[in-house]
Amino acid sequence: MSDFDPIEPVNRVVHGVNGAVDFMVLYPAAMWYRDIAPEPVKTSVASFVRNLNEPLNSLNALLQGDPDQAAASFQRFIMNSTLGFLGFNDVAADFGIPYRREDFGQTLAHYGVGAGPYIVLPLIGPSNLRDSVGLGVDYVANPLTWGAQNSDTAEALYLGSIGVSALHYRYATVNQLNELQKSSIDYYAALRSLYRQQRNTLIRNGAPAPASAVEDESAEFSFDDAVEAASQ
Repeated sequence: MSDFDPIEPVNRVVHGVNGAVDFMVLYPAAMWYRDIAPEPVKTSVASFVRNLNEPLNSLNALLQGDPDQAAASFQRFIMNSTLGFLGFNDVAADFGIPYRREDFGQTLAHYGVGAGPYIVLPLIGPSNLRDSVGLGVDYVANPLTWGAQNSDTAEALYLGSIGVSALHYRYATVNQLNELQKSSIDYYAALRSLYRQQRNTLIRNGAPAPASAVEDESAEFSFDDAVEAASQ
């Protein structure tokens, strides 16, 4: 499966700008966090970041016709936000309710909407037309977005949560992205391919790839796997 990238020259420029921002801000912050923060703090932050996603996970699972998963995600949010002290402890996992990410891009894919052209979003990074629309819908649907519009305190908490999430995800992928840069002749093309692979895995909810796609995704890399590993 080839990558559909009709605006590659523009995407490469945005990729370069994002790389400069990462080099100056996110990467140094992630390295500081990796070296300074104790492991229990990293585990708690990982749990907190996942908990922020649970309302959207629940909504999108419901939209995909999976009420059991929608209930599980909502239950995780309630349990971890209360017993887990605002999500800093994943008590739901201790009760056998695992985390599963769902977003509106996955929901669109569930109903057969194709990925469309590859897009590199400023500051956010790799995406495609379908997932970019999904990001916008998830932003509007996020209860934290509503709260931020109605309260200065909620807005500060919302912006803080974005910063914490960005720091954690960059920390979680430090080693993987460093290795990718070292081993790739064209880092942009490698990242584009790996983004597609990761999204396909999420859309399948971890199920094996179809036989026709096994060879294409044999070297699959998942940022979510990296994030999950970093939270252990």
